[in-house]
Amino acid sequence: PPIIFAAGFNMDVAAFFANLGPTMLFAFGGTLFSAAAIGGLVYAAGQLGLCYPLSILPSLFFGSLISATDPVTVLAVFKAMDVRKSVFAIIFGE
Repeated sequence: PPIIFAAGFNMDVAAFFANLGPTMLFAFGGTLFSAAAIGGLVYAAGQLGLCYPLSILPSLFFGSLISATDPVTVLAVFKAMDVRKSVFAIIFGE
């Protein structure tokens, strides 16, 4: 979409590459952890009778869908709060 192209075109390239390690950690490790935690909670809640019981695979699938966030909203809030460039670059890269 055009909004992604415009954001990538106007990003601070030096800050992005200076924070590539933390960006990758949050992008992959954080998303994997979040998907597993949410999937595990949904599975456990189903087994306890608190919600519709799902097996582990559909629970993890649900966790992976719910773990996705809207980075445009987060970046807009960060820009309004004048967050440090390094933090902005990490979230932007994620």
